[in-house]
Amino acid sequence: MKKAILLLILSIPFLMLAQSPAKLVEQGRYDEAIEKCVDRLKKDRGDKTKLYAALKQAYETANALDLQKVAGLKATGAPDIWYEVFKLYYGIQKRYEKVSGISDKLQNDRVNLQLVEYPEDLEAAREHAGEYLYVHAMSLLKTDDPEDAHVAFQELLKITKLFSEYKDVERMMRKALANFGKVALLEVKNNSDAALPPDFLADMEDIPLTVKEKEFLGITAKAGPGEFFPLILQIEITLAKVSPGTVSEKEYTTSHKAPETFETAYKDSTKKEEDKKHPDYNKCEIKEIFQLKTALMKGNLKYIEGGSGKVLYVVPVTAEARFENRTATASGDMFACPPEVFDILNKPKKEFPKNADMLFELGKEFKFLVKGIVWDEAFLNK
Repeated sequence: MKKAILLLILSIPFLMLAQSPAKLVEQGRYDEAIEKCVDRLKKDRGDKTKLYAALKQAYETANALDLQKVAGLKATGAPDIWYEVFKLYYGIQKRYEKVSGISDKLQNDRVNLQLVEYPEDLEAAREHAGEYLYVHAMSLLKTDDPEDAHVAFQELLKITKLFSEYKDVERMMRKALANFGKVALLEVKNNSDAALPPDFLADMEDIPLTVKEKEFLGITAKAGPGEFFPLILQIEITLAKVSPGTVSEKEYTTSHKAPETFETAYKDSTKKEEDKKHPDYNKCEIKEIFQLKTALMKGNLKYIEGGSGKVLYVVPVTAEARFENRTATASGDMFACPPEVFDILNKPKKEFPKNADMLFELGKEFKFLVKGIVWDEAFLNK
């Protein structure tokens, strides 16, 4: 035990030396060296002269190597180089941003280090890469070959790393995933805290498909012994809740702005004059009753690779169900009662739906949303 501790103590200086910026530069680990140099210079730790020397060597060497690779890729004239070119320019940009964090120190200490960035080249490479990857992926999807679909998905996935939004990439990623196989295994998992009604999960597994939808991608909720599915569609429920039913009441008085416009409604002029003398003339006392009960379900539609179990793509899904009922009573001058209140006068109160019934309604809405994601109309109408 003592020997082990002694060996550990003796190894600490060696480990610290091995991780020094100068050592990292010797090993060609330039970005790690830059990270350490900047961190120590910010905290005023270590020998500044050695840190600046290591920083300058790491920064300039790393950029020179990346620019050399860029030149080599461009010299090929190949159309598929731009994603790699973008990554190289992106690395240069990240180094610039990292070292710019101590630009004041560099200036004050008169360090001969020229910070460089290539924003125009970076954006040009991004645009070229996005265009090539998209066109290539679309051509692969036309073959309906599962292997081509795998490649197309990876190409489209790269675009999501280049742009927050780009054409219809997210939708086409779902199409590529559906092309992994003719039939997908459907799983439904309740990862919420809610105790769902009996048969709820079984009901969620029942997604009726048309012939055309089945041709695009069939589903089954049961796998036979040894049966393999390249794609698994997993409906994950993360939240399911039903609010208590509430009843709110509101009382108010209304009046019509131009009583004379209603004079034609009086067939008996004597009655009209009598009403005008009434203290409630042009006033309507209204009492509205509003019943409300809501339900909410949140979750995810996960596309999972059958062989590895790797989650390839996730689409958040939110479904809502709402019960509401309005009724009202009114007294006084009914000419002063607004038309929208007239429509609900003396309507009966309704019994609030049961929680289980609302959850089943949520399930139907959730399945409807899932169906629109997987079996997009644009996918079916090639």
